[in-house]
Amino acid sequence: MKRQIITILLALVAIPGQAQEFTPVVEDSIDFVINGTTTSTEDSVMWWQCGPYPKGPIEDYFVPIKDGQFRIEGRLPRHIFIQVAADEGSDLNLIVEETPTTVNLETCEVSGSEQQKRFILIQKEEREIERKMWAGVTDEEREHIKDMAWGDEPMKTAEDSLLVRRCKEGWAAIDSLRFLRYSENLDNFLPAYYLYIAHADMTLEQFAVFMHEDAPYARHPAMSHVWVQYKGLKEQHAVNGNPFRDFEAETPDGLLHRLAEYAGRGEYVLLDFWASWCHPCIASFPFMKRMHETYDSRGLRIIGVSIDEDSAAWHKALDKHRLPWLQLHETSASQSSKTAASDLYGVSGVPTLVLIAPDGKVLSPDVKREDLKSKLAEIFGE
Repeated sequence: MKRQIITILLALVAIPGQAQEFTPVVEDSIDFVINGTTTSTEDSVMWWQCGPYPKGPIEDYFVPIKDGQFRIEGRLPRHIFIQVAADEGSDLNLIVEETPTTVNLETCEVSGSEQQKRFILIQKEEREIERKMWAGVTDEEREHIKDMAWGDEPMKTAEDSLLVRRCKEGWAAIDSLRFLRYSENLDNFLPAYYLYIAHADMTLEQFAVFMHEDAPYARHPAMSHVWVQYKGLKEQHAVNGNPFRDFEAETPDGLLHRLAEYAGRGEYVLLDFWASWCHPCIASFPFMKRMHETYDSRGLRIIGVSIDEDSAAWHKALDKHRLPWLQLHETSASQSSKTAASDLYGVSGVPTLVLIAPDGKVLSPDVKREDLKSKLAEIFGE
């Protein structure tokens, strides 16, 4: 069984340590039972805990399928969310609770508490949107369309443009559906799941609907990084459109540089916050190298800012990936101060890109990679 069927639900990797400011309220653990059916030809079902991450060997999270049936049982904190899957596209998310749950992974039929049924119903609506979005598309074509939608591959034909538009419209429809359905559940803990999977891309206006310290879900364990992201977004809102905030950091050879040496001096400056342990950061390097090759001579200066606590790990990553633009490192001392670059720019997770205009004003405090290419093309007249 392919382990990659379990999706990673965070759009960016939260910075270790920042979530320590959050104190979740975890009720006593409970015994739970989930019985399920599936038409999968795999020999096992995999299940995975959604925030906080589980511990123990990955083999502990596989249960056998016998005659199309499986059973998951264990002991976890009440109302933790888990993801269950047998095949790609058959995954469902469930609530850990005292009421025994029975679920069909393919049809989304479920018995259990009213909360569980409501939770599955939302996911069933999402599946219907996805079914229409990917109608007539093979798995291989789907991955190609996603790569084009994310800007990793170019669109070459009118059909490519049509497929990418349909893909993006489908994603937008799912986002809208989730926002609507979970905002209808502010009197219970279900919004914790929505905020857990969506917080990296939410606006302050969207956050305002949910982020209340007295909400039933405010201290759910899945909310840990949500509060960090919310705090960072408010900081980004404060810096957006205003003059850049200066900071000091060191180069690989130990020299100290200030952002003021580069920002506000007639060039666009792109800060790339990253870390050696961040897989999405590493995966973004080929894209960033293409942006550097295209725009370096035309007035775009990229500056990498590592948040690595381990300086040796940072140096090792630089040796391996050979990034041809200026690299700076937040030292342990600067990370604990109020002038750390990541704090100044509300960076709650990596990768984060900050675009600064030639006059020194922050043009975008968190530009998404898929938007950066079109934004630079607009800026430089392509």
